[in-house]
Amino acid sequence: MKANFSQFIDTEKPTFKIVEATSYHALNDFHYHDEIELTYIIEGECLLLIGDKLEQVGASTLVMTGANVPHMFKFDTYSYQNLLKREGRIDLNTRLLTLHFNPGIWGGRFLALPENNRLNMLFNDALKGLYIYNSCKETTISLMRSLMEAPDYEQLLLLMKMLTTIAISNERGFITTPPGKETYNKTDEKRLTKIYLYTLNNFSRVIKLKEIAGIVYMVPHAFCRYFKLRTGKSYFTFLMEIRINHACKLLKEHDYSIVVVCYESGFTNLSNFNRHFKLLTGKTPLEYRKSSKA
Repeated sequence: MKANFSQFIDTEKPTFKIVEATSYHALNDFHYHDEIELTYIIEGECLLLIGDKLEQVGASTLVMTGANVPHMFKFDTYSYQNLLKREGRIDLNTRLLTLHFNPGIWGGRFLALPENNRLNMLFNDALKGLYIYNSCKETTISLMRSLMEAPDYEQLLLLMKMLTTIAISNERGFITTPPGKETYNKTDEKRLTKIYLYTLNNFSRVIKLKEIAGIVYMVPHAFCRYFKLRTGKSYFTFLMEIRINHACKLLKEHDYSIVVVCYESGFTNLSNFNRHFKLLTGKTPLEYRKSSKA
């Protein structure tokens, strides 16, 4: 497993990096970096894991992730790909527009100026992760594309305009609560990446505690304590969230029976599936399907 701390900006080069690509820069690693990240999903679907939040996100989603906030964009889950192959459908394409910017290169004196209060508030809010919506999203995407084509002397002005547009807008919402600074280190990132990827690739079958603990060379008791300390939730809760999240996707996008959704999502008992589904979503599977297609 490669190191999970990523540095995108060379201080001897421009103050930001913006790329349109068919894959995410960190592939499927749980990672963090000094730069603030702005990711626009043009095509594709993924699981977004940031802090203690796990959500399915798709095309036309714009996400801002704060500096040094651990996160993962997990595209093309194993179980979902199997369903696509079974149905004879072509795998989903992925296309992303991603910007990385390190506000620290501007220096503390510049950011301390009273005119930059809104920017400082934005950078602090981004520690919780932000979804950006509606007209603010459209304006931000337009400015991101302008940045890709602008001459050097216009780039900083466009960057400031883009950040200010987000900073003064109320068309944005928090994704999660900010992680404590003491919560993560580089060893944790490697371990959690292994745990998350193994779980995301195997949730559709029974995962025994001894099995998942062995992925990071721990005994079950130590693993349970470690995972709860680092994520704020039990591994069982995390696994249930992944399974129910996948079930929600199947209910919205397919006409499979509830029994099929149950087993495709890793449950072996229908009553157990129904109970956990309602506990996490507040609805039964049938109620969820009806509301998602209303």
